[in-house]
Amino acid sequence: MKQIVSALNYLHFNKIIHRDLKLDNILVNFPSVNDKNSLNMMSAIVKIIDFGFATKLNKPLTYTALGTPTNMDPVILENIKTGIPNAGYNEKVDIWSLGTICYEMLVGHIPFSGKSFDELFQRVKQGKYSLPITLSKEVVSFINGMLQQDPNQ
Repeated sequence: MKQIVSALNYLHFNKIIHRDLKLDNILVNFPSVNDKNSLNMMSAIVKIIDFGFATKLNKPLTYTALGTPTNMDPVILENIKTGIPNAGYNEKVDIWSLGTICYEMLVGHIPFSGKSFDELFQRVKQGKYSLPITLSKEVVSFINGMLQQDPNQ
């Protein structure tokens, strides 16, 4: 997570929004076969890939709805649901996606899902997900901090 956060910090400092952060777009490179075989994450180099939906934020907000719905920020999902780009967004949408990635890495599945877009939309809008009680309060706070309904939070 630290390397992903560092990469996002670099992108956001340069006014670039990825808009499709998900586990499929994270690569892990191990410097040796032994590190790979033992899954030694302490030696791994993590990279964000697939910048096909990325954009340079030349204005305070952008409105185009792009990305993978299960990892999309509520603002973008709302724009898709209504068919009207009412609400603009900025780089904070990547923070929401980072929250879904962290959740999936720790819990083993995505925090929000549905059999249809409408069902997924409702679950994201409600903002209800559960975390195992075995997670530390710091990890719970980290995930909860990223999966905020209000982008100003």
